[in-house]
Amino acid sequence: VSELLESGKTMFKDLCNEFEEKLIMIHKEQVEKWQEEIKELRALDASNEEANALLQNARY
Repeated sequence: VSELLESGKTMFKDLCNEFEEKLIMIHKEQVEKWQEEIKELRALDASNEEANALLQNARY
């Protein structure tokens, strides 16, 4: 019984570690994706600001 309990505890620990590693990996991938999206949005924002400035100058 004791061996079975220890085996179960070890297996549970291993599963917890695998789950934690997978969760960390998913989180890192999501953060990288968000960073790329932020970079693209900043570029789009800068482009929109330039276009807005040109339009403002054209009005006067």
